[in-house]
Amino acid sequence: MSVFVVMLRAIGPVTHKIMSMADWRAAVAAAGFGNPATHVATGNMIIEGDGTVAKVAARMDEIVRSRGLGANNKAIVRTPRQMQALLKTDPFPEASASRPSAVAAYFFAKAQPDFSWVKDYPGPERIAVVGQHLVVDYDNRITGSSLPGVIERKSGTVTARNWNTLRALAEKSAARRN
Repeated sequence: MSVFVVMLRAIGPVTHKIMSMADWRAAVAAAGFGNPATHVATGNMIIEGDGTVAKVAARMDEIVRSRGLGANNKAIVRTPRQMQALLKTDPFPEASASRPSAVAAYFFAKAQPDFSWVKDYPGPERIAVVGQHLVVDYDNRITGSSLPGVIERKSGTVTARNWNTLRALAEKSAARRN
C-alpha cells in the first residue's frame, strides 16, 4: 500500500454540517483505505491505499459526493514525496520561517496548470512556480487579496494550504511511508 495526502477544496463550517471530518474518515475506511487520519478540520487527510494519484482522487471524489457534498468539493491528492519536494523547495524561506501562515501553497486538480500569466503578475504578492504548484508570499496581506480568485480563473481548480499545514502534512505523510 502507498501513502497519499488528500486535500479537499472548499471545506469549512458550512460543509462540516453536511460531512464532519469523523464522517469522512469513517467513509474512507469503509471504502477500503487504510488508517485515514485527518489533520485540522480543513479537509486534509493522510491515507494508505492502492492506485495512482488520479485514481485515488477519483475515488475520494466519489466518497465526498456520497456524503452529500458537491462537485465544488474536489479532492486533490499528492504523494508524501511530492509534499516533501514542495516543502524543500521553499522559494520564500524568510517568509515561511517568520510568517508561515502568510505563505500559501496552491495545489491544482490538473496535472499541468497554466502558469503563463504569473510572469506578468504585478503583485504586491510574490509568486513562485514550483513544478505543478504555486507558492505565494502574501506578506500578511491575505485578507482582501484578489489573487486567490485570479489563480483559480487563470490556472484551474485549486486548493491552498498555508506553510504550517504543508509542513505538517509533508512530515506526517513521510513518517507513514517508513
